[in-house]
Amino acid sequence: MLIRFLVFFILLYVIYKIIKIIRQEKPFAVKSNHYKTTAEVGEELVEDPYCHTYIPISQACRKEIAGKEHYFCSKECSEKYIGENR
Repeated sequence: MLIRFLVFFILLYVIYKIIKIIRQEKPFAVKSNHYKTTAEVGEELVEDPYCHTYIPISQACRKEIAGKEHYFCSKECSEKYIGENR
């Protein structure tokens, strides 16, 4: 009876560790993302003119429109902004 309990406990512990490892791993697409995941300390934030999201300048998508540089959170926001302001 004690041996069964020990085996059951060890099996539960191994399953717990496997689940914990799986949950900590990030998907491959996230690892290959070319954007930085965190902003540098003290880095300037810029506002996306389309969705009004603040993003670190190093992660912003930059577009020059009518001689003025605009910063966007994504390519999709920049395309929507350009489409609306034509």
